[in-house]
Amino acid sequence: MRYLHLLTVLFTVPFFSVTSAQGIKDTTIHLSPVEIHDSIVKDKPFLIKTIRNEEIQKGAVRDIGDYLRSIPNVSGVRKGGAGIDPVVRGFKFSQLSVNVGGGLKVENGCPNRMDPVTSHVEAEDIESIEVLKGPFALKYGPSFGGIINLRTENPHPFEKFEVHANAMYGFETNWNGQKEHLSVLGRNYGNYTSGKIEGKDTTFNTSFRKHNYTAKIGFSPTKNQSIIVSYDEIHGRDVLYPALPMDEKSDDTRMMSVDYHLRHMPGKLKTLDIKIYQSDVNHNMDNSLRATWATKQMVSIVNAVNTGGRAEFGMQFSKFLITTGLDVENIYKDGTRTMTMQMMGTTSTKRSNLWKAANIQNAGFFGECKTTFSSIELLGAIRVDFNNADSKDTLKVISGGISYFDKTNSKFTNFSASAGITKKFSKKMKLSLALGRGTRSPNMLERFIKLMAVGYDNYDYLGNPQLKPETNYEADLTLTYSGSKTGSAYINGFYSNVHDYIYSTMLPSTLIKPQTAGVLGVKQFVNVDYVTFMGFEFGYTSPADLKFGGSTIGSFTYGRIPEVTKYLITGTQVTGETIIKDDALSEIPPFESTLNVFYKMVKGKLVPQLSIRAVADQHHVSQAFYEQDTPGFGLINFTVKYTVNKNMKVTAGINNILDKAYYEHLNRKIIGSTGNLYEPGRSFFVNLFLNI
Repeated sequence: MRYLHLLTVLFTVPFFSVTSAQGIKDTTIHLSPVEIHDSIVKDKPFLIKTIRNEEIQKGAVRDIGDYLRSIPNVSGVRKGGAGIDPVVRGFKFSQLSVNVGGGLKVENGCPNRMDPVTSHVEAEDIESIEVLKGPFALKYGPSFGGIINLRTENPHPFEKFEVHANAMYGFETNWNGQKEHLSVLGRNYGNYTSGKIEGKDTTFNTSFRKHNYTAKIGFSPTKNQSIIVSYDEIHGRDVLYPALPMDEKSDDTRMMSVDYHLRHMPGKLKTLDIKIYQSDVNHNMDNSLRATWATKQMVSIVNAVNTGGRAEFGMQFSKFLITTGLDVENIYKDGTRTMTMQMMGTTSTKRSNLWKAANIQNAGFFGECKTTFSSIELLGAIRVDFNNADSKDTLKVISGGISYFDKTNSKFTNFSASAGITKKFSKKMKLSLALGRGTRSPNMLERFIKLMAVGYDNYDYLGNPQLKPETNYEADLTLTYSGSKTGSAYINGFYSNVHDYIYSTMLPSTLIKPQTAGVLGVKQFVNVDYVTFMGFEFGYTSPADLKFGGSTIGSFTYGRIPEVTKYLITGTQVTGETIIKDDALSEIPPFESTLNVFYKMVKGKLVPQLSIRAVADQHHVSQAFYEQDTPGFGLINFTVKYTVNKNMKVTAGINNILDKAYYEHLNRKIIGSTGNLYEPGRSFFVNLFLNI
């Protein structure tokens, strides 16, 4: 058993409360588990889930991606103990836009995404997490499958200089987790043990060490202006990923930003928000902590830099609220792989590029208009993006006059739009319809990766600089009911048709050979005509003033591709191919639901809660990817929160009370085997929080 400790300090120089983009203070309309934020137009026609830090602090949160899996229709890809990659309604990776601190973007370094954006932010720095589902919100950058806004803590508006501190102290079993902090956050987690598999405890190599530094200062030049300067560093060491060919030897990430806010302006222009930022990721991977290091050393070093900014203007014309602005980002990525083989007294070394001075530039212009007519609320948004990309790597594979990797530069003009309507039938019930078109350009991996096993299957992948952008046409329908005595409930259904979906196809072995040992061949990213996603979710929360209450949620996603080639494998060789009709898309989670029950005691200061999660079998799996069925499971967790006073609270609990051996459908296999990467077994935790 080891200990957890956290202390964070924020500085504030006098400035006044920040208001919404319309110059009117924000209000929060609770439709739990959906929370909608806005003013005048109180509802959005699409789903938004907002989680406050009070909710995050209830549990033992080691990884933001892990916590996001508690949200309906949000899952994650686990490859190790940390860095769980979020998936929303089957959309993943760059199909999701993940923003930090109101618009800062981070480009991951690892080709296998052992370091998604969520891994570069610690849960203790989070003020709230906002998940916007679908391609409807267009002011946060190109929106395709959804947006995750990680809103970090900022200096709070006070009228005199103050220093505030918050601290957390606690421990968690099973992981042997440790956090130690004095204006620095540190994490030191050992390997975790799953529930009993065939009567035995099984330990997985999932240990990791992380520490970070955070400094923020806010000040106000005048009563209606505020400036916040932020600097963050997060450092990872020896982060193990049993489902990947290498581990994270080191990761050094730096994030810098300056925010400027102007409020209470006279005339039609009410607000102005400007942000500039830079994030720099230096990522070093190798297999030095594995037995294979003695004969084969693999080392990959990647540098990824994202520089950008945004400006947003809020205007009000009678009942029309208009937000307009622009954002820009420049992504630079450079990486190499070195393989050294030692056999029979001889040493051979091969060095190759993963990316070579690859660059993507995106400039977007957006506009959003909201208004209300009687019982109807309307929202419309448009966005235009100009996307340019290039790379200095010009690997050419030519056969019969066909070039597979020649011209590396590309230019796209992408158009996105959304429209929504909310009809209020009464003060308690309303129906919302949202229609959207979201377009995203291919990412660095899809355009320029050079022969590395980065997919779900066992192939080396080759980028395709001439890929076309993906376009998601989606419709959402949501019925919401909210009553002070009956509680809040909602049900949502969605349908998505993605054109020019980025998939993969195998290249002939006579054309190109893989570079990774043990893979079946080389696949290249290509566009297919279209795929479809559909699904639903629902939720109910009891009235907030009840002593005994609870909530329930459920969700389901279904994805299919009309026609795809399946490569037939005999042993370790690809021996043929066949066409599969109506195949499932890979890595789509099954139906699941969660029931939470709580009881408020000691005038609401002591609140125990029991959580029961049920996940169904997943039999709708991709034949083309040889995806396997996964069994369903049930979990029982228990937490208790005690609020001592306004400055102190304690949380404690037991996760996986029954010590169930289980794994999520999206968990990757243990590398080099068909073994499953199980989730942690039973663990206990206690946390003490101080706010000064």
